[in-house]
Amino acid sequence: MKKKRNWLALAGVTLLSASVLVACGSKSSTSSKAPETTFPAEVTHDGDAISGGQLNYAIVAASTSTGLLIDELTDNNVDSTFGGMVDSSMFGYDGNRKLDDSGLAKVDFDIEGKKLTVTLTGKDYKWSDGEAFTIDDYIFTIKAMADKGYTGVRFDDRFTNIVGMDEFVAGTATDISGLEKVDDYTVVLNVKEMTPSMMYAGGNVPAFVMPEHIYKDIPVADWEASEYSRTAKHVGMGPFKVKDIVSGESVTFVANENYFKGKPKLDSVKMDIVSPDTIVSEMKAGNYDIADMPTDQLDSYKDLSNITVTGSLASVYEYISFNLGTYDETAKKNVMNESAKMNNVNLRQAIAYAIDTKQAGEALYNGLYRPANSLIISFFGDVHDSELPGYTYDPEKAKELLDEAGYKDVDGDGLREDPNGEKLTINFAARKRTEANETLIQQYLTWWKEVGLDVQLYTGRTIEINSFYDMLQANDANIDMYAGGWSTGYDPDPTGLWGPSAMFNFSRFVSDENTALLKAIASVESFDEKTNVENFKKWQQYAYEQAFAIPTFENEELTAVNKRVKYFDNYYGSASKGSVQAWEKVELTADKGVVSE
Repeated sequence: MKKKRNWLALAGVTLLSASVLVACGSKSSTSSKAPETTFPAEVTHDGDAISGGQLNYAIVAASTSTGLLIDELTDNNVDSTFGGMVDSSMFGYDGNRKLDDSGLAKVDFDIEGKKLTVTLTGKDYKWSDGEAFTIDDYIFTIKAMADKGYTGVRFDDRFTNIVGMDEFVAGTATDISGLEKVDDYTVVLNVKEMTPSMMYAGGNVPAFVMPEHIYKDIPVADWEASEYSRTAKHVGMGPFKVKDIVSGESVTFVANENYFKGKPKLDSVKMDIVSPDTIVSEMKAGNYDIADMPTDQLDSYKDLSNITVTGSLASVYEYISFNLGTYDETAKKNVMNESAKMNNVNLRQAIAYAIDTKQAGEALYNGLYRPANSLIISFFGDVHDSELPGYTYDPEKAKELLDEAGYKDVDGDGLREDPNGEKLTINFAARKRTEANETLIQQYLTWWKEVGLDVQLYTGRTIEINSFYDMLQANDANIDMYAGGWSTGYDPDPTGLWGPSAMFNFSRFVSDENTALLKAIASVESFDEKTNVENFKKWQQYAYEQAFAIPTFENEELTAVNKRVKYFDNYYGSASKGSVQAWEKVELTADKGVVSE
């Protein structure tokens, strides 16, 4: 089965994880788990709402769109934001990101029987072209994505966990035995294993759905090229329909009268891709109503009179990790190299203690990048270990750890040799992003030198993002450690990033204890909330101690809202995320955007 590359880069740079793209759903603004943010999460502007109107939305990105609109194939942030206007996930979710009944369907779990019952939440839903929406569309999508002609990246273990899927893919069965249609609104998925991830948006329940009446006549291998995937002929379950497209640049949408939550109050939405370099001037001029803003430019727009800045904690984190092995393509597992240069826990911990993320976040990112204490970030609420000490700036502690491990300055040049007395040079790779990031990377090198470590920037400069992740994927032997970023999605299970078989475990760290702790998180026992929290915290403690990946930052993301937008919220699942669940609430109070004074 052909797969496109899907680097899970930091949101706002280029790409998002598969789970983020799946996790379009409702939100709860009253969750007690929601972390505090610097800026308000919601805003109501004065003025009476006008009838209809066009909202102008800026997708702030340096890249263009590929033109794909169907979420079964989109694999980057720009495409998924466009696609989120016209496509819908099957499921909604609450303020703790757990599946509920606010979407097209709900899920009932039979843990002992290993069954998932998916039931539509309404019996009169329609596609945007007026055709009836039934459970057959969902069943069709599952089978079609298992086709050998599928070219996307979304066919994964949430599909292969269905009983009979392996035989269906192999061609030894003509149907999927684990799919049991009950009626036009209900299907039972018999699965091999029940995992707590099934409870979360973007977790282990297939959530894609496409119109069978359209795609049954299109070979799966031709989905990407189909006009139904790229033009105004698109048929979806989202709040809008496509009206006009300017290839790679913008899409204009009109309200979908068949939207299952009710026709949006707006007549239309025009989405443009706008450069981070020009977005501030565009917002100042009132040309756009909503835009996710660059945090490092906050000072240039925070006081504009025509906008309100809202904030939310992003489901992303920055980290530093190490090249500790390789990925065995044949065995599909990570293989750790016990002799790797960075396979010394004291060395890794010292590297963590030597950097001051608090100071860097405040100086370079206006305090919106905050020190992360764990690989399970505070975005995840109850399963995040807020009491984990994390690695705070302590250069003396770093020096002690290096001394204990035998990393000492043998020749008196101010730089430490390795425990064998040999010259120690550590090659550090980082991806090219913003000017603030360039400053951060140089500061890292300075801090490490201050504790006696000779760390050199690999290639002498930061690396273009796709090339950077190509190098990590291949475990370039010239890279000893690197600074990366993950978009986590809404499912907190870290197995897909740090598990023994995870292709995206670029560190290749593997241990029996790590595997056992990850299995506990994914166990049936973790369906119990208390056990679930305990298992997550045990893994976080272990990851902290082993320091195979050092979390550096989690961050607040900001959205600027023009004052002609009556109401807006920045919770996950809101319109600012390209989701389908809140657009029915959006109204305007004037025909044109308010201009800054």
